[in-house]
Amino acid sequence: MKRFKGCLAIVLIAVLCLSSSAQASQSEVDRLKEESQKASDAVKDINNQKQQVEGAKQQLEGQANSLTGQISSLNNQISSVTGEISETEADIAEVEADIETLNEQLERTQASLDAQRKSMKLRIQYMYENRSTNTLINFLESGSISEFLQRLEYMAQITAYDQAAVERFAATQKEIEDTKSAIEEKGQQLSAYQDNLKSKKSQLGVLVSDTSTALNVTNSQIADTKAAIAELEKQLDDAKAYEKRIQKQYQDAQVALAEKLAGEHGGYSGGYTTTDEETLILAALIQAEAANQGDAGRLAVGSVVMNRVASSKFPNTVSGVVYASGQFAPVTSGRVALILAEGPNSACQYAAAQAIAGNTNTDALFFCTYTYAQALHDSQVAAGQSGFLDRTSGTTINAHYFYNYL
Repeated sequence: MKRFKGCLAIVLIAVLCLSSSAQASQSEVDRLKEESQKASDAVKDINNQKQQVEGAKQQLEGQANSLTGQISSLNNQISSVTGEISETEADIAEVEADIETLNEQLERTQASLDAQRKSMKLRIQYMYENRSTNTLINFLESGSISEFLQRLEYMAQITAYDQAAVERFAATQKEIEDTKSAIEEKGQQLSAYQDNLKSKKSQLGVLVSDTSTALNVTNSQIADTKAAIAELEKQLDDAKAYEKRIQKQYQDAQVALAEKLAGEHGGYSGGYTTTDEETLILAALIQAEAANQGDAGRLAVGSVVMNRVASSKFPNTVSGVVYASGQFAPVTSGRVALILAEGPNSACQYAAAQAIAGNTNTDALFFCTYTYAQALHDSQVAAGQSGFLDRTSGTTINAHYFYNYL
């Protein structure tokens, strides 16, 4: 984030502890810059890890929800199968009761059939023993043809009755046996169905157990990811807390360096011979720092650069001043290089040309945003120090504060 335009570079966070004292040396500024970059990479890495773990947590939570739904579905199936088993058991009990009733009917029918056969056997035996079945004897004993025919008809009726009774009981017996066979077959089917239901219930129980185990494992993994996220969040909190400290040290180091270099004021009034390339470099810096600051704001940035060229404390060329390590944030960020590649706009080229010609509008060697200058002043006063604005002499042009140290 840009906080010090012109005299401060991009401030980055770090996770390593550094001394709070500012060192007024370019090497210390460069070291803080390097450490800040390393710290920034570390924080990005922590953020990436956290995002990955959060993504894994979301996937696991989705998996847990799915497993919970599966368990609920399986339990519903088990409940349904249990109900079917109960219904089947009731049907089997009913079949067994029907079979028992049929067995009783068969016993009674068999007894009636046996009694009928026994009665018929006794009557046949009686008729033979009394020769009543002998047609010739019956004819000779009959007083007339009519009596003889009556005897024959009587014997035929008795025989037909016995035969019909036997057939009736036999038919009844067969009907009961057929019914019993059908019911027994139904009972066998119900028993087989019941066995299948019990097997299905057992399988569903195994699935519930396995799914519950998987859910427990998933919940444990979710707990692990939550713990990992909490740890990463703590690391991020520590890194962000240190961000403020490393920013202040980096800023203080650059301010201290600027104070060390500030042995004189600017006051460039022309006479520097530059190349077209250097003019474009200055125009690119002006565009990066003050493209939206109006003519006065753009010229002031160019004036600072030319004042440094004229100062014995800075490089004596435009390119040397612009590319000095840690001096201009847009150079460090690569913004100046991009503008050079595309070509600076005409307004910034005009401002660069005016500054090089000596038409400067400030003798300042430094500048930053006025918002930052005020914030730095307030923080130093709050710390019991001499405020930044009290230790500098400057002027505000649009959004920038251009200054020299007293």
